[in-house]
Amino acid sequence: MSPRGEVSRIALPILAGMIPDSIISLVGMITASRIGTEALAGTGLASYLFMLINAVTSIFMIGLLVITSQAYGSNNLRLIERAFSEAVITSTLFSILVVTTSPFWLPTYIILLSGGQEMVSDVAMSYLSLRIFSIPAILLNSVISTLFRAVEDPWPPTYSSIVIGVVSSVLTPSLALGYLGLPEMRVSGMGLASLISQYAGLSVYLFLRPPTKLRFYAPSSVTIKILTIGLPAFAERFIGSTGHNIYINAVARSGINALAAHNIGLSIENLIIGPVFAVNIAASTKAGHHVGANNVKDLDEVTKEALRIGIMWMSVAAIIIIGLSRFVGGFFTNDEEIARLVMIYLIMAAISEIGLGASQALYGVFRGMGSTWVPLIISCTTILLLRATLAQVLQPIYGVYGVWFTQITDMYGRLLISYLIYVRLKSRLLIKVV
Repeated sequence: MSPRGEVSRIALPILAGMIPDSIISLVGMITASRIGTEALAGTGLASYLFMLINAVTSIFMIGLLVITSQAYGSNNLRLIERAFSEAVITSTLFSILVVTTSPFWLPTYIILLSGGQEMVSDVAMSYLSLRIFSIPAILLNSVISTLFRAVEDPWPPTYSSIVIGVVSSVLTPSLALGYLGLPEMRVSGMGLASLISQYAGLSVYLFLRPPTKLRFYAPSSVTIKILTIGLPAFAERFIGSTGHNIYINAVARSGINALAAHNIGLSIENLIIGPVFAVNIAASTKAGHHVGANNVKDLDEVTKEALRIGIMWMSVAAIIIIGLSRFVGGFFTNDEEIARLVMIYLIMAAISEIGLGASQALYGVFRGMGSTWVPLIISCTTILLLRATLAQVLQPIYGVYGVWFTQITDMYGRLLISYLIYVRLKSRLLIKVV
């Protein structure tokens, strides 16, 4: 069977499932701004905890995706069942551990993160005191959605995301601001809305059952393999976060207007670039199928399609970002200088998006081939050298313009290195894990 169109058949439903995430972020930001500055700062601060949770989630998602997609390609249904069951048990135990121990570490974590700002810390704690109980649902939903995508049934996770989006978009402003006859709970209401929406999304799987039975398997070598394969994805996010902190330091040294413009521009950019991660997951899935089926001759076709979709989708994203750049700053600020800087940031970000789209497509192929360490090495190299270090060098000379230019060097550096590695080392990167 020709692989033509395989990536898009999986990527499109995943993309549809990412749209609610952008809507949830926008509704949350608007709701928090209606409550007050401290609410906006406190809920934003709390989001960093869930960035860490997402990084941990990637260990289970990437490891399970590689194993189950290759097992699906080789028709090893027993391994799919065991890997899924062990991932559910392990991730659930981990999430319960995080929640039950949170009273001991969460207050200290928030105080350190806030730099000792008591009002912001109090708001963040009010928000997280309820939202933290959503972590088991987040991890379980991630594991189940990974299984569905690995076996070429990507729509059920999309339906779950839509339910989460609808419930959250209705309950967040209603519980926070007292709409629909509900009590006005402010940031606690926002946390409760997030908690309820996650379990509502999980309930979808009561009607759309996973494609394999969930059995009790004690963690075994399969769990170790899942964690080993997924660990580079976690390390990539962790090291990437370190590089971005160095990069943000260069932005901050450019002045408060530059930092404000950066935060506004980044928020807008993040609402638009979701398609690239759908391509990444779809490319991983299809590459894994072909490796598992020992059909590596079609890998080039999968790679070409992933690149084509990644470049096309992110070209559209770039056009949208450039189109919005002139107007969007004025929506968030009355300061003309900040609005002008937002426009410049978004134009530079738009230029980098095609490089992001193409490199993420190749990253997906590498992971499906079993070489999850390759994206780690490439990202660490480009983030630390072509973004973080270069930003520090350019900032004293060109100010924030030089700092923002490193987005372009980072993304196209990733693309160039990824492409050269794929072309020259493809046969050496094939790792069959099933």
